[in-house]
Amino acid sequence: MADSDGAVGSHRLDPESGLTVVGIPTRNEAATIAAVAAAADEGLAAVGAPGGGVIVLADNGSTDGTVQRFLETPLRARTAVVTSPGECTGKGTNVFALIDKSLELGAQRLVLLDGDVRSARPDWVGLLARASDGPGPRMVLPVYRRNRYEATSTNHLVRPLLAGAFGAYVQQPIGGDFAFNRAFLQRVADWRRPESASLYGIDVWLSANALRAGLDLVEVPLGRKVHNSPFPKILYLPQQVLDSLFHVIAQVGRLRPAQPAGRPDSAVDILAVHQDPELIARINRSVNGYLDAHRADIDRLFPTAKALAPAPWGLRVTTDLWPLLLADSLQALADGELERSRDHLIALCVNRVMTFWTEIEGLDTPAVDELLERQTRETASAVAERAITFAAPPDPRPFTAGRWQEFQTTIAV
Repeated sequence: MADSDGAVGSHRLDPESGLTVVGIPTRNEAATIAAVAAAADEGLAAVGAPGGGVIVLADNGSTDGTVQRFLETPLRARTAVVTSPGECTGKGTNVFALIDKSLELGAQRLVLLDGDVRSARPDWVGLLARASDGPGPRMVLPVYRRNRYEATSTNHLVRPLLAGAFGAYVQQPIGGDFAFNRAFLQRVADWRRPESASLYGIDVWLSANALRAGLDLVEVPLGRKVHNSPFPKILYLPQQVLDSLFHVIAQVGRLRPAQPAGRPDSAVDILAVHQDPELIARINRSVNGYLDAHRADIDRLFPTAKALAPAPWGLRVTTDLWPLLLADSLQALADGELERSRDHLIALCVNRVMTFWTEIEGLDTPAVDELLERQTRETASAVAERAITFAAPPDPRPFTAGRWQEFQTTIAV
């Protein structure tokens, strides 16, 4: 039985259950890699992983000494390092390398721990590893409590879109700290792989493909997650995520939205830390520049956008309208407009985030959770009303920043 932080009494593995690999994808994580590796090592020892397990660092062009810091960290488990150049690659490159290395080692399960997480606990290894064991392909996803001013891509894009496309209510589909059994790892090579899956699209590419293929998904509470804020990446990380997600959704034929069977666990932490006001201002200037350049096309592709009222930051995208805009995006995708729908949705999503922050001002944690749950439920309902179908999936193609190229560079910190 898990306590309120996701801890349990024992997570020991069966001695006959085979090798466990803990994989850590990194890029310039010298400040945190030693602590993550030490947590992985202690976790492997606690579960009695056969052979002590193996900790594999997959590094993507770090220039801050991440690899050396990992190699200098005293660990009991065996270790290995795989590297790739940073140019034209990303997080997905690391994850694919970890999958390949795990299969090469004959591992029966792979546990992923993000290299930048500051709240990793040794018991995460056991929780994730044990939950991955099963006869068929299985993916384990975390359930975290996170700062209400973070998880913007998760809360406002991926969670509701997965509900709309697959009727799946998954709290952290791009949480990063995952686990897979060997049967799942062997399935990955069969899936169509857009270039964005080698970037930040990797997490949703894995979870959405699992849903599309009807594979076993298990959620495990891990308590609080604290890591380097992804908010500075809000103009390009979700674009890569959407690109991968749209490529998967476009393969399903007819969407299958549904309402949840039960109430999900809390995803919002009591901790609430606002984002940097100067960074917010730079992001809003970039988004308003994009809106000035593309508003007519946005209104054409997203009919609901015509109802959006102005706001101090740009557009007021309310909880009532956002599910309709997400349904518009999926209809545009079905009409063959993957890149336009992807790019325009980023601008609308930033405005949704700004509006959401005003909507939750003064709300307690359960009320914020309820608002996010309502947003997801209503997205599924809005998509169901459209009866959206896809004739043929788009061919995987090289990923580019598209219409965002000139606007993404203006928010560099």
